[in-house]
Amino acid sequence: MPPIAALRLFALTFCGVLTSCHTALRVETTRDETELSAREKRHMAALLDEVASGWDGMQHGKSTARRAAEDRYENALAKFLREWDSHQCPRYWQSGTEFASGRQSFQIELTNETSAKREVLPKQLDQLLLASRKRSRGDDTLSERPGLGVPVVGHIYRTDTTRKEQPFLPPNGGNLTLTAVLEMADDDTDPATPRRCRLHLHDALNVETVKVQSDERLLAANFTAAKDLALSKKSLGLFSLLGLFYPERTLGDSHLYCMDGYDPKRIPVVFVHGLMSDPHIWLNAVNAISSDPELRAKYQPWYFLYPTGLSVPQTSARLRASLQQARDYFDPDHNDPGMNKMVLVGHSMGGLLSRMQAIDPKDKLWDAIFSKPPAQLNVSEPVRERLVSTLKFKPQPEVKRLVFITTPQRGSNLAGKNIVRRLASFIRLPVDTLLMTQQLLTGNTDALSPQIRDWGFFAFLSIGTLSNEHPFYDGLNAVPIPVPYHSIIGQFGRKPLLDSSDGAVPYWSAHLEGAKSEKIVPCWHGCVERPEVVQEVVRVLREHLQESGRTAR
Repeated sequence: MPPIAALRLFALTFCGVLTSCHTALRVETTRDETELSAREKRHMAALLDEVASGWDGMQHGKSTARRAAEDRYENALAKFLREWDSHQCPRYWQSGTEFASGRQSFQIELTNETSAKREVLPKQLDQLLLASRKRSRGDDTLSERPGLGVPVVGHIYRTDTTRKEQPFLPPNGGNLTLTAVLEMADDDTDPATPRRCRLHLHDALNVETVKVQSDERLLAANFTAAKDLALSKKSLGLFSLLGLFYPERTLGDSHLYCMDGYDPKRIPVVFVHGLMSDPHIWLNAVNAISSDPELRAKYQPWYFLYPTGLSVPQTSARLRASLQQARDYFDPDHNDPGMNKMVLVGHSMGGLLSRMQAIDPKDKLWDAIFSKPPAQLNVSEPVRERLVSTLKFKPQPEVKRLVFITTPQRGSNLAGKNIVRRLASFIRLPVDTLLMTQQLLTGNTDALSPQIRDWGFFAFLSIGTLSNEHPFYDGLNAVPIPVPYHSIIGQFGRKPLLDSSDGAVPYWSAHLEGAKSEKIVPCWHGCVERPEVVQEVVRVLREHLQESGRTAR
């Protein structure tokens, strides 16, 4: 569907959807503590009988028989873990729990202390999900590694408590890429003595092999399931609607989020979505990082979630504050090797937000919008401080490379269309932004750029600042970008490149002189999930490793 037609249809339908919405992202409630019944333990003991049979069969015999035994072991272990999780939250699993059937009894030991980044304790998890039962959005996104064990997703609920304890936990909870291995001691054939077992939940992002008796075995892994849950369109999609039209409702969740546990050695790759969008669009790119051994070892994916109804300068200030908060929280001494090599990948409006993290505008942005210095504006002191912090700032020193995907570096003429302006009229600014705008428009008309004075409130909306006629771009494009940057530009249709567009952003706007690379893809504006785009992002990340002296191989 052409962009204009899509906007027209959306304008007719979104009101009814939003009026029924109270919150964009739900807060989960903790699972009650329960005890396993004797009947449940007997049933699970029967599953452990099958696990033990497969485990013992893996140790001896011909290769075909060992493979069949391994399949039996993993199928039975998957059923056992699913049963245990369904009856009891992993947080309440106890080391030493016995499961007895008529044939044999088993005692499960849980690891109490784990090596950093290698194992996760059940007591850290609210739910254990089988990766095989999580269907990917498409076959092209599935990434697996064959080997021993049962790939699982360790889910951490997003509760009021975890939101305070783990401020960078994703808004739909934590989803860890794990692989379960139940290691079984030799059977001493004494039916009165439980057979001892030890359950390991290996961090598959950091562990590639495990030792089974005297053999080193490749650890199985599913790299897609956890990321598919983390970037679930079902849980994040409503944010894009509320974030555009009612940004104040989503400001509490507007934040930077880490998709895995923080690693000081891994380089953060921060993905920033565009207008009326959300982070679910980054699944393919994140999956490509997680599934590649070299990239997985060197990068950690993060994303910035934000309401897209606010202007580019306002939202870029929120991203800047979130980056600073993350730096102080994870790396208070500012010396982590990974943090100091950060890469930002932005789509559309997200590319502009990313660009604003690397530049030092000095007075350029201010002078493009105001003809008077801050001290001469007729505004309250809080508004003056907010304006200064939004338009006069220092670059984030940790940001070392930028990737722009279909980014309107000079704005888009689509933002000036009548249908877009009508759509923008539905946006409800937060109270503080509304008051700031009123002060500027009522008491400072002689200090404002004529374009902003004529546009009024439209100039302070995201859609307004995306218009190629907004004076913001005069200031932005007068400021050099001091770090390497790369452009991925869509060419939709058959027009010559210089006259082409991706349907929303023309080539003349997306093109930047000085880009380290420019990749033209035969796609429309929403091309983030296309293989050509993902491959180019991967290529740039490899180049970043080489130029940073961090190539793994």
